[in-house]
Formats: sequence, structure tokens, C-alpha cells
Amino acid sequence: MKIQVAILAAGNSSRLGRPKQLVQWQGKPLIRYVAEEALAISDPNVTLEHCVVVGAYAEAVAEALHSLPLQILINPDWSEGMASSVRVATQYAIQQQADAILFALTDQPFVDTSLLEQFILTYLEVNDSGCVVVSDYGSDWGVPLLIGAAYFESLVQLKGDSGVKRYVKQRQLAVKKVTFLRGLIDIDTEHDLMHLQERQ
Repeated sequence: MKIQVAILAAGNSSRLGRPKQLVQWQGKPLIRYVAEEALAISDPNVTLEHCVVVGAYAEAVAEALHSLPLQILINPDWSEGMASSVRVATQYAIQQQADAILFALTDQPFVDTSLLEQFILTYLEVNDSGCVVVSDYGSDWGVPLLIGAAYFESLVQLKGDSGVKRYVKQRQLAVKKVTFLRGLIDIDTEHDLMHLQERQ
């Protein structure tokens, strides 16, 4: 089985006013931290492909990922919203004949390897291309999110600022949940960043 890990990092961080992908976390740019955690996933039952979708700060983000063994995918339509990055990642997954995509973002600093491995384990237990595995925040759910190939053709049709979470909710798809209570902690503003740095 082949699973593509797709990190979406194309946004322009308009509320923060500077690239959240390059914010320092654990001594390195946040995008590199998330990518290294994803690259450390180990499961003998799957083949992993890793990609990062870049857009607004493509050159700087790609530089922050220098030397890592992953594919950089350019999203020229990043200003459209989240759907454009989902399309780019999904099109690549189709080309690579992946069986599922594990979507992750760059603004959730508490994502780590063990968490991401739980998504894969859950998916393998279900063993269904129509399976969707989501993060359980307690009061809500969302990304990281793993979705099977049964939905790829629909995902490449998404438009605007509609991401995979909205697609799953609109279709009322059944989901399996992985507990990630700190998934609600993300970086959108300077206040978020200040609060986060106090936790380091």
C-alpha cells in the first residue's frame, strides 16, 4: 500500500503578516519541523511518498526544506484558497498511484511522528479505500486527516477556500478519529505565536 503525506504550505499567512511556514519552532523553521516529523514515519506495511505544496513564499519555503527527501509541488493558484492546494496534492497522488493521502498543515506545531503514524495504523485496520481518518480535537475534528483513493476524483474538483474537512462534512462521510487535543492550537496571529513561544 502506498500513502502520500501531503503538507499544505502555500498560504500567504495574511493574518500573521509574515510567513508562518518560516516561524522558528524547536530551533528550526516550522515547515521543516513538520516535514521532518512526517519523514520519520515508519511502517513496514506501507510505502510512503512525501510532498509539500508551496505557493505564496515558494522559494523561501523550499529553501527551508533544503536537502530533505520530499517532493516540492508548486501551486500557482494558491491565492484561490485551500482547495487549490488540495487539488495539487491530489493530482500528484493520482500520478503516483497512491492509495490514500495524509494531509497535514504547517501551522499545527504539536503534530509529531507518533501522531501521524496513528492515522496510518487506523487506516490499515479498516483497509478500505473509502475510509476517512480525522483528528479529534475534543470539541471538533479536522486535520491532520487521511482520506482514501475512493475520493480522489472528487477532491481534484474542489474550488475556492473549501478544504478536505468541509468536503467530508458536506458529504456526511463516516470518519474514524485519532485523538489530537492540541490540534486546535495553531498559528494565525502574532498573539498565537507569542502564546506558543511561551510553551517552548
